[in-house]
Amino acid sequence: MVSRRTVRRDAVSVMARESWSWAEFAQLMTDRLFISPPKIGDGRPVLVLPGLFGNDWYLQPLHSWLQRAGFRPVPSALWVNAGCPERLTVRVQRELERRTNGDEAPVAIIGHSRGGMLGRALAARLNGRVSHLVLLGSPVGAITAAAGSFTRPPSASGVAEASDRARSILDPDCDVPYCGCPFPADLTRPLSSATQVVSIYSADDPIVPSSACPVPGANNIEVRGTHVGLASNRAVYRELAKALAV
Repeated sequence: MVSRRTVRRDAVSVMARESWSWAEFAQLMTDRLFISPPKIGDGRPVLVLPGLFGNDWYLQPLHSWLQRAGFRPVPSALWVNAGCPERLTVRVQRELERRTNGDEAPVAIIGHSRGGMLGRALAARLNGRVSHLVLLGSPVGAITAAAGSFTRPPSASGVAEASDRARSILDPDCDVPYCGCPFPADLTRPLSSATQVVSIYSADDPIVPSSACPVPGANNIEVRGTHVGLASNRAVYRELAKALAV
């Protein structure tokens, strides 16, 4: 049995390592690729999904970069990414349809951490309409490898427990994956062959281990940096520019 002292020590270690995300953000703000990106976009919508307990606020730099690169960023409109994943995925899909006026043109999806899980399920629902699915530090690979069992991938136990507690408060009737909702099946259902999948993850991530992120058949890319900082990591932006240009 893990002692409370061990849990506290691990939590302090994670917070100390993640504090470097501010340095990653500062470096990004002076990076030439961020300031003046190549015009690789064709105006298509790019839905950007936040990580656990996050919202669109911390993803604003990514939104502005996508717009400068020629894309049309679409926010998730989630006030917080916590609670029932089916409810959140439906909410995000409705926002996407509202922002695109029901247009069936191709759309790209970028999901950070838990946002990548929502994005993976949504990509299955939208089928061939999704041109790119980019996962940033998301454990989709481990879940896919579990062949639909919805086994929780290895991660910081305190984060997983906090997510469960939030779900019990925000959506007390949610019993995923035992409730029969479509989310678990969509999370592992094969995607369209037209969807390019890219998984970018950090070898230093103390929250979602890099071993949980590679997706079979995807372009799997390892970088260095924090978990939170994947949304403002210079190396990640270079990989995004390569992936979205194809």
